[in-house]
This record gives sequence, C-alpha cells and structure tokens, in this order.
Amino acid sequence: MGVFGKSDKRTTEAGATIIAKGTCIIGGISTQGTVHIDGKFEGVILEADAISIGKTGEVIGDIKANHVVVSGFFDGKIDCNVMQVLAAGKVIGDFTYNDLIIEEDAKFEGRVIRRNSELKSRYNEIENRIGGFVSTKEEDISYEKPTTEKIK
Repeated sequence: MGVFGKSDKRTTEAGATIIAKGTCIIGGISTQGTVHIDGKFEGVILEADAISIGKTGEVIGDIKANHVVVSGFFDGKIDCNVMQVLAAGKVIGDFTYNDLIIEEDAKFEGRVIRRNSELKSRYNEIENRIGGFVSTKEEDISYEKPTTEKIK
C-alpha cells in the first residue's frame, strides 16, 4: 500500500519530497506534504502528512507524521496516527501511534505506546505482590556448569 495514491487536499497542496536512491541527506524536513525515501536520511521529519520509506530507503532519526509506511529500514522514534511495517520493512525504536499494522515477515523491535488506549496493564501491581518469588535479573539466576570430569 503506497501513500502517493491517496487523494488528500493537504498533501496535494504541499507536494512531495523525494530522496532518491544514492542520495544521503543529514538534517531536517518540515512539510505538510508527503516524503518518500529510497536513499538515506539522518535527522528529523516533522509535520508530514505521509512518509514512505522504500525498500532501498534507510532512515535514522525522529519522525512526526500522520501516516508512516516502512518497506526499508528505520531506526529511531516515530510519532504518528497510522504506522505500517510492510513485509520487507525493518524497524527499531520507540513508537507512538493510533493504528499499527505489521505484515508477516516484517522485522519489528522496539517499544510501542498506543495513544488513547483503553487497555490498562496491572502487571506492575502483580509484580509488586509476588516480589521476590520470580527474578529475571541475570545475577539472580544460577546455572550449574557441566563438569568435564569422568565419573569413576
């Protein structure tokens, strides 16, 4: 699903910014239009309506946009309404979103926060109650090393 096929008055008025394959940009972009990245971008993209990172695109930075589609690689922070990670996409970072779509075979690693979520975790409450019964700290977990001595 591409972001350029959509008819949106805000996007049409602002136009499209394209970072072509073989191009590397370090800096910031502020646009109410769309941004498509097939090259490399390091920095901040603010206020964009739609951002798509193509299969050859690499972005390291901070994105604030309405709609983000990742087919390439992203590392950083995204704050958006709709985030899609397509099958070829790889994302690492912290994400705040309203709707999140991750296709099969996509790579996704990070922390996510859904805006205005009605779900409330009680995990910390339970963890405090059970306290010392369960430990996930590596130093608290002991493993016996296998012996290499022959048994006589």
